[in-house]
Amino acid sequence: MNYLPTSVGPDDWAMAADSVSSVASPVDLDRRRLHWMASVALDAQLPNATAIRLESRVALADAWEITQETCGISASELADVVAARFHLRRADLSVVDPAAASLLPSAIALKFGALPLGRGSRWIALAVSDPTDPQLVQEIGFVAGLKVRLLVAPPREVRAALEFSYRPDRLISSILQDVEPALEAAVEFTPGAEAESLTFEEVEAEPIVRLTSSILHLAVEQGASDIHIQPGTGIGLVRFRVDGVLRHVMRIPLPVMTRVISRIKVLGRLDITDRLRPQDGRATVRVRGRPFEMRISTVPTRRHEKAVIRVLDTANTPDLENLGIPGPEVARIRQALSFRDGLFVVTGPTGSGKTTTLHAAITEMSPGERNIVSVEDPVERELPDLTQLQVEEAQGLTFPVALRAILRQDPDVIVIGEIRDAETASIAARASLAGHLVLATLHTNDAAGVIGRLEELGIERSVIVDILRGCLAQRLVRIVCSKCAEPAAFPWSATEERMMRTFNVRPRVRATGCVDCLGEGYSGRVPIMELLTPSEALADEVLADSGPRALRRRAEAEGMVSLQAAALARVVAGETTLEEVERVICRNGAMPEDPDEGTAGPTVLVSHRDPVDRAFVRTLLQSFGCRVDEATGGPAALERIHEHGRYEMIVLDLSMSEVDGRDILRTVRSDAGSQSTHVIALTGDEQPESETQFLRAGADEVFRMPLDPERFLSRIESVLRRRR
Repeated sequence: MNYLPTSVGPDDWAMAADSVSSVASPVDLDRRRLHWMASVALDAQLPNATAIRLESRVALADAWEITQETCGISASELADVVAARFHLRRADLSVVDPAAASLLPSAIALKFGALPLGRGSRWIALAVSDPTDPQLVQEIGFVAGLKVRLLVAPPREVRAALEFSYRPDRLISSILQDVEPALEAAVEFTPGAEAESLTFEEVEAEPIVRLTSSILHLAVEQGASDIHIQPGTGIGLVRFRVDGVLRHVMRIPLPVMTRVISRIKVLGRLDITDRLRPQDGRATVRVRGRPFEMRISTVPTRRHEKAVIRVLDTANTPDLENLGIPGPEVARIRQALSFRDGLFVVTGPTGSGKTTTLHAAITEMSPGERNIVSVEDPVERELPDLTQLQVEEAQGLTFPVALRAILRQDPDVIVIGEIRDAETASIAARASLAGHLVLATLHTNDAAGVIGRLEELGIERSVIVDILRGCLAQRLVRIVCSKCAEPAAFPWSATEERMMRTFNVRPRVRATGCVDCLGEGYSGRVPIMELLTPSEALADEVLADSGPRALRRRAEAEGMVSLQAAALARVVAGETTLEEVERVICRNGAMPEDPDEGTAGPTVLVSHRDPVDRAFVRTLLQSFGCRVDEATGGPAALERIHEHGRYEMIVLDLSMSEVDGRDILRTVRSDAGSQSTHVIALTGDEQPESETQFLRAGADEVFRMPLDPERFLSRIESVLRRRR
């Protein structure tokens, strides 16, 4: 029984009736003592309407319920009837503008049961259950200073929405009814971690303390590495990162979210009055007796703050074997770390477990017998018998400054949280040459890429050969849940068939999902690693500037297991799936295997000045079986084109030094035999007219950086399909 649309927006509010002053009340003398709801039911000829006995003094919510029960209709259907009777529209309570609520004090909104939904320059739209109350229109119009426009909604829904918007503490209490009673005792904060005083709101809002504790408790129970508390569209969101994947946990009102973040800031000794600048802090908590370090980071957004909490299990510092690394790889890592001097680098994207691997290696080095000093930003886990320095750039304590100070402290082992710049790389190299063992992390896509990256940071190839003891690249893949994993068997899905063709491996298990893994199908993660260790033959390749592909092939010939091979070994062992390997390998920048020499995949030239972007494009192309040649700059690109002849596809960075990408484009198009070469131009220029210029210069299409991988892959697939 829908008389009018049930979903409305601002345009609908503008069309709604301005007030109810012009609505005629029932004039039947026999109805004078009846509640207006009874008259509405009679006028609409609802079933059993004549049996309704409602006096005018009956409470509004009771009048709605009695009418619903007597006439046998739902609250939504009755709202349609009321709206039609008074020439109004139904309210959509899922569409609420927070700015409108700020115009109406909570006392007035709760007094009249009027929920602000939206506003215009001269009006405010309210959801009400009693459109016959003239005092509502007059008083709210006076308080808000705007013309009032009414929409109709059932009283229970309006009341719940009002509680949600104006009384979040009551909502929190209802949320916490399902939380186990022992929760408050399960989460306790270490003495001294809190500030000396709380704000008035936090002292008053005891449920906020319980809700914050429940979020932390739930995060630990689910094995979350990070907690995200952030504003959404009209609502606050709580999400956990579990096994590297973000999961939605709960939605809370924005006022509640603000108070929870304030509570967390108090625990981290942050300034709760400053919501306009980023802040960082720490807090220590115990969950069911186990200590956890909470590293807190807050940033301002347009209207609210966002908080991210890194959860660190300080009581659990694993060694290399406990990380799940295969035995042969553990032996090779220990061999590389047995040197008294040199440089050992762990590389991979953010969140790939680099720091955990370094800490596991340090615990096996007998810190009590060796002077081990680390420089980190930030210090994620405090280790015993280890001197750890926290980078504080605001106080002038940068990586280079800290490293220079450490070298005067008679260190045996130096741990560098990350080599970020040429100065840090230079000091690390000098320390390695001076008889210290240096452990560091670096951002590259694979182990072979470390050598090129160090060279880009100013380290000469001859020095790299002398100091390098090992390059360890790693990723983390999720393992299937042991409770719900199913054997993989024919018939294969279209996705499985595609990935079997890509990886040439048949999966053994499928991820399904159950209660234990929260429907994900996976539970826990294990590392996949490739370890490049130096040899005389490899040193010769480095000195000859053979390039990362030749280095990788040489290392594999000498026993290095590539990232892809390590991942596929997990698939063959039934520990993970091809879908997970594809997610981690192809989307995190790892390098799939080179196609066999005899494959018929097209040869593509990728020329880009940034090695990270270049490797990312190469990975995407190789996922389609392309043979990829690389050039680091314009001159190298021209040399490759001259040597190879005609490429079937070229991906060009248009902003390279020495020889610009536009010059290469003109060279390609000037060759009559290269007219069929498909050229993709990459640019960071945001000006719309630049795309037209590039297309006129001869590019077939233009992609703006940072690259959208889904769009890029779809275009590559389309081009290759046409050429086949």
